[in-house]
Amino acid sequence: MSEFRLAHLRKPEMTAARFEVAVLPIGSTEPHAQHLVYGTDTLQVERVAERTVAEANRRGAKCLLLPTLPVSCNVNVQQCPWAMSLQPPTLVAVVKDIAHSVVRNGVRKIVLLNGHGGNTSVLQSALRELHPQVPAFLALMEWFGVIGDVEQEVLTSEETGHACEMETSSMLYLAPEGVDMGAAEVTHTRRTIFSKRGYLTFVNPWHIYTRNTGIGDPTVATEEKGRRMIEASVDRMAGVLVEMSHAPYSDRFPFVED
Repeated sequence: MSEFRLAHLRKPEMTAARFEVAVLPIGSTEPHAQHLVYGTDTLQVERVAERTVAEANRRGAKCLLLPTLPVSCNVNVQQCPWAMSLQPPTLVAVVKDIAHSVVRNGVRKIVLLNGHGGNTSVLQSALRELHPQVPAFLALMEWFGVIGDVEQEVLTSEETGHACEMETSSMLYLAPEGVDMGAAEVTHTRRTIFSKRGYLTFVNPWHIYTRNTGIGDPTVATEEKGRRMIEASVDRMAGVLVEMSHAPYSDRFPFVED
């Protein structure tokens, strides 16, 4: 079957199809400085997911792409205008209900493909909470989390994380209609009182942390930088999906027999 997006399939096609892995992209709707659209995280993760699942299936996998969640956890951005947010327990409950829907249809391998940094800790916690509740293998993957080495090769600015050189380059490649480079500007985040970085983990109130909701220097972003990062991410994640698809599901999954 060439079509792999659930939203684009019809009931007779789904009745006849057999999938091994379901992929749930999770985006966000929030401000991204002056030059990127509010749906940046959603556009990125959806288009990366489409390319990744298509490539995995081309390599022999049997993956189904679920519709993208456009709203997720933005509890620290709510002071910024029109930042849409689910409370952490709500996001976990939504993921749980979707996972049960997938399991009811016979698929026991589910990948949460996250496209929003504010979701990371919530979704990691969700894996532990849902492990005894959902009879399936549930895993988290982040498209931006598998290309650290490529980022080091292609990026020139020091500060990244939101509407930055990295994210703007990715958007120039994936969704250029959502970028206004004429409005891009350098943004320096506020420093904390702490002399030692990394000793504490805490939530950044976004309206205080950055003056325009962005981070770093998006003015040096290019489509070519985005292409190199996205192609590497798609290739690596597709390989994981192929391995997952080919391995038979059992009570010991994903571990091999002794």
